[in-house]
Amino acid sequence: MNVVNDLLGDFFEQVLQTAKQLMQKVGHRTLFVHDIAAAVALHLRGELHMFAMTQGLQALNLTADSYGLDTHHKKEKKSKKSVQSSKLDIL
Repeated sequence: MNVVNDLLGDFFEQVLQTAKQLMQKVGHRTLFVHDIAAAVALHLRGELHMFAMTQGLQALNLTADSYGLDTHHKKEKKSKKSVQSSKLDIL
């Protein structure tokens, strides 16, 4: 069990390091969801990548729902909540 835990911990660290590098390359001071999504895409391929992205998006939507944030953008209205939820959208 410790081997699996170490493996997942190392993978998580690699993804975060890549996301941090992508964020710094773009010049952002905030780590956005699309930075993490791009890092996951660089580390995982094919069906595993798609599964990880689907699960991550579901987790973000559940978290946004629990905080009452709207993750769907409406062009007619830009409320404060929709601007805050833009950090949760994966583009």
